[in-house]
Amino acid sequence: MKFLTPLLLAFFVSVSGAFAAPKNPQGPVVINPESLRRMYLERNVGIAISLNEVYQAKEKVNVARGNLLPSVNLGAVISSGPSFALTSVSFLLPFLMPSNWLDLKESAHLLRAQGNSYYIAQLNGYSSAYSIYMTILGDMELRDALQVQYENMKGIEEQLRLPAELGIIRKEDYLQAQAQTQMALVQVSQVDELIRREKAAVRELLGLPLTAEIVFQPASVPASPVENWSPQNLLNQIFEKSPENKQMNSMILAAQVAKWSKAFSFLGSSSLGATRSNGSFGDLQQTGSVNFGFAYFPSLKITNLNIEQLRLRKKELQFEQANLVEVTLGALIESQRQYDAAVQAHANMVKVYEAEVLRFNVGMTDLMHVLDAANKLTNSIMTKVKAQTALNTLRVSLHRLMISDQFAKVDSCEIERRSSGGIKGRLGRIFNPDKDQVTLDQVCGN
Repeated sequence: MKFLTPLLLAFFVSVSGAFAAPKNPQGPVVINPESLRRMYLERNVGIAISLNEVYQAKEKVNVARGNLLPSVNLGAVISSGPSFALTSVSFLLPFLMPSNWLDLKESAHLLRAQGNSYYIAQLNGYSSAYSIYMTILGDMELRDALQVQYENMKGIEEQLRLPAELGIIRKEDYLQAQAQTQMALVQVSQVDELIRREKAAVRELLGLPLTAEIVFQPASVPASPVENWSPQNLLNQIFEKSPENKQMNSMILAAQVAKWSKAFSFLGSSSLGATRSNGSFGDLQQTGSVNFGFAYFPSLKITNLNIEQLRLRKKELQFEQANLVEVTLGALIESQRQYDAAVQAHANMVKVYEAEVLRFNVGMTDLMHVLDAANKLTNSIMTKVKAQTALNTLRVSLHRLMISDQFAKVDSCEIERRSSGGIKGRLGRIFNPDKDQVTLDQVCGN
């Protein structure tokens, strides 16, 4: 019994340790442009919803394909005994109807459009997350600079406290320095609150738990080689590769196919039927139906109007992109000028502030000159950070338009892929993994 006591004690210690508060074996979540892209595409709920819509569009194609397959209707008569006898067999042949084939083609075009929609959602969502990340970096830089300002003002306040108590200087000068210190502390606190809100937004975008610690690595957005291009040349380059343009093309094709589907909608089902006679099925007959109503021609007119609306939307999209290109390029030029000027102004104000503090310490100037220089230095810091953040976010927008930098690493959801031989296969093959070894997960995967 005495021998078992240490073993029992060790057992209970190990059990109690097993039920202790779990520790997070992983370290903090480090955010940089690469990890932000990867985690956003993998964990964002909105992206998952958009991918689910692609799957729904895929199943609609499968339904349209299934509607082409023939079906059998067995007619039976119940006899007096516990048995029944087949009296007729009817084979429905939906693949003979042109509208069914057109419905399949329409679903295929809509699936391609939905794939582009998913790709657009990835690009736009990551662009927003990237911009928030760069804004947070700017706010963190601003917070560090304001903290230094607060500590400097706190030092001046402490330096004046004893002379004010002894009556060597006016008490109002000490109160002025104290007020300036408190205002600097308020600015630091306001930026801290802003950073917390921005961190919460990033946590939501990435689907991170509240227990996860987030660390933002310093980074900058690289300049794009097209920043000096003319707006027209850039627009031509963008519109050619634009997923929005591809999406509109697929929707227009779907609408055109839907028009022809309406044109053949007056044709009903087609079938082959046979009736049992003398123990065998005979009298094979082919039947069909025609349904031609007053709503036929208005329906065709509506489909034509839908096609025209999509074409107008495509033209409107081109004008929207032209506006975005012109504004982005112009703002980039001005933001670069503003940033260069802000950097020089900040460097000058640092020298002015340091000189005023030195003069104040040797009694060559008064406190008001020091406080005025401190306020101007704080304004120069804010202007510099604001200009740098604006420049980074504009470059994010330009990379999004060009699908360059980190955006080039976002896989597009191309429903038709080229096979190993370089020949683009038919759309239907993508849903036959046994033949092509290509699935929707691989097509729209990250």
